[in-house]
Amino acid sequence: MLEFKIINASETIADMLKIEKDEFIYSIHRVRYVDDIPVVIEKTYIPLNLIPGMKLADVKGSIYSYIQDKLNLKIQSAHSTVRAYKSTDLDREYLELNLDEPVLEVERVAYLDNGKVFEYSFSRHRYDKFEFKAITVI
Repeated sequence: MLEFKIINASETIADMLKIEKDEFIYSIHRVRYVDDIPVVIEKTYIPLNLIPGMKLADVKGSIYSYIQDKLNLKIQSAHSTVRAYKSTDLDREYLELNLDEPVLEVERVAYLDNGKVFEYSFSRHRYDKFEFKAITVI
């Protein structure tokens, strides 16, 4: 866990979450591991009024489990955009990358089954530990 706090939504984040500017949101910045290997740095914004009562222990586990199991809300979908970037100093520090190694960033907006946006996030993945699959309807 790099950061877990409640902040006021900036105009950009509020637009993505479909809330008013300056409403309270959770700001969560964490590193995710698989088999003790850091694979992703994640920055997540969640509206406090929609997902109340989250504690540090909930965020250290699965946020989606908290939403579904403790709040009994149903997650429906997420819209994701994947981009490749050069790694930053922060990426290299926490993902254990070399100077010339890239990251893949996933920008995501996630929705509950009632159509409300409950998450806006950016996750920066190690290029060698990330695989993107998609189904295209033609």
